Amino acid sequence: MSKASILVGAAAVLLCPLAPAQTPDVDELLAQTARWQYETSRQPMQALAEAVARAQALPAEMRAIEQKFIAFLKSDATPGGKDFICKQLSVMGTEASVPALVEILGDPKMAELGRYALERIPGPAVDRALRASLAKSAGRTRIGIINTMGVRRDGGVVSLLGPLALGTDRDTASAALYALAKIADAEALAVLSDAQSKTTGPVHGDAAKAYLQAANRLADARNTDAAPIFTALYAKADPPLVQAAALRGLARTGGAQSAPVLLKALRGNSPRLQAAAFDGLLAAAPAQLIAEIPKLSDAAKIRALGVLSERGDHSSLPAFTTALKDPGKPVRLAALEGIAMVADASLVPALAGIAAGEDAAEQAAARVALTRIPGSGVDGAIVDGISGAAPKARLELIRAAGERGTTAASPMLIRMARDADPDVRRESLRALKDTGRGADIAAMVDLTVSPVQPGDRVEAAKSLGTVVRRSDPSGVQDVLAAYTPSAAPEARAALLQVLGRSGSPQALTVLRDALRDQDPAAKRAAILALTEWPDAAPVQDLLAASRAAANPAQQVLAVRGAIQLVGIPAPARPPRESVKMLSEAMALARQPEEKRSILALLPRYPVPEALDLARTLTTDSDVSAEAKVAVARLERTVRN
Repeated sequence: MSKASILVGAAAVLLCPLAPAQTPDVDELLAQTARWQYETSRQPMQALAEAVARAQALPAEMRAIEQKFIAFLKSDATPGGKDFICKQLSVMGTEASVPALVEILGDPKMAELGRYALERIPGPAVDRALRASLAKSAGRTRIGIINTMGVRRDGGVVSLLGPLALGTDRDTASAALYALAKIADAEALAVLSDAQSKTTGPVHGDAAKAYLQAANRLADARNTDAAPIFTALYAKADPPLVQAAALRGLARTGGAQSAPVLLKALRGNSPRLQAAAFDGLLAAAPAQLIAEIPKLSDAAKIRALGVLSERGDHSSLPAFTTALKDPGKPVRLAALEGIAMVADASLVPALAGIAAGEDAAEQAAARVALTRIPGSGVDGAIVDGISGAAPKARLELIRAAGERGTTAASPMLIRMARDADPDVRRESLRALKDTGRGADIAAMVDLTVSPVQPGDRVEAAKSLGTVVRRSDPSGVQDVLAAYTPSAAPEARAALLQVLGRSGSPQALTVLRDALRDQDPAAKRAAILALTEWPDAAPVQDLLAASRAAANPAQQVLAVRGAIQLVGIPAPARPPRESVKMLSEAMALARQPEEKRSILALLPRYPVPEALDLARTLTTDSDVSAEAKVAVARLERTVRN
């Protein structure tokens, strides 16, 4: 099937996709189309388009249909009907249709339709007809014909368009200039070149833009005539937007010869030209560009580093390493902010050194860069650098290992957690929270039970609890094995904290036993540990501990812990069950803070019991305001 038939068929489907498949007589369909209005059914046009599609393989029939369409255009058919026929002729019409289409160019209401068809009908007859029509036209009709000439790229019209392009009517001149840009043959280019010096005002801007369009067309076709045009437009520098675009074109077409011009623009003060020159040098002479960056202004350096970072090419790394030593702090910060996209493991020591420095902004930027540089090689360089680094840089490398979650760093961090330097120990213990694995739990238990200094135990327990939580269930066994009656009270309390974060059923049994311990310290540790449980399983244990507590502080801790656990989202738990637990906690609440916490949770459970509980506190002077807010929210959501 030909391209024309495909287009016609597609047009038919778009016009009326739901019309039934019928094949009435073409004359009858044309009669219906002649009466067609835009708001009525498109079925006649669809059937007509289908008839044209069927006739594609029958030249005689196609020509007969074309003649009927030509006669249609000369009739008093509706504009909508003629619109459809013109679109059909645009894909199946021949030179035979040209006179009828040219004739309607004089009708302002139909001119666009005629040009639409003429633009697409091949053959010199169309071009001859358009040339003849141009002389007889004026105003918008003339501008439309000029546009069509440009679309058809008829070199024979240049002699007609030249005087119009240099004329006094701005709209006509602009249309002629842009048509010449589309034609872009030697004669058209000569007119456009002439227009650069013979036009003024707005037309001069259009002349420059049209010349630029022509040069871009030549460049796309790899025509060597493009570079001299770009050079001329860049030198003229008017208007500025055209100058910048011309510089980009020159970079694209000028080869090595464009480098001096680009370098001069790069060293200038125009951000627009700098950007164009930068892009051009980046593509044509990247080594020259990188060597030039240190000579630029601070603002230009920062723009250059930003573009290089977005490009992410490792070959631009020297630009960043040089900028890290720049005397200007904004430039150094720009280098630090972008270096992660182009850096590799070789930058680790330098970034660690900057992160260990005294400048807070550069320190923060270097820390971020250390965490963002991709690659396992970077992880290895961080781990390898820890032991031999200067004290402050060592801390930064340890911190970076943790931020990156570098599991390979765990053995080194476990060793550093027993370093003589307390800061090194603290950072190592914190980093283990993110790097530790199941295989590290036994060693981390030892750090918790037997720390270098008692003060290290808190960080050790926090990290151990996190690692146990994300490891497989067997990981808790090392913690349970270390929790023995003979262990030091401080160690037992820390291990209870770890068990509280584990979520292990075995751990819950140990914690419940600890709640009954006669040692107040052990009981307090168990309450705190249960408060960190990942779900509401220990709520009743905490409520019971609160009821039985002889120690007021433990009573408060237990009830607050229970409230906190109820607040953990549990979609499977019925709202009434949650409210029941909160009601029990409210009966044990002694302080306004606990009551406020309960009132804040109640609106999550839109059941009558929650509303009733909130109403009971509206007369409590300590929390009356909060209770009224909770009541108002629940009254909007509770359904009896």
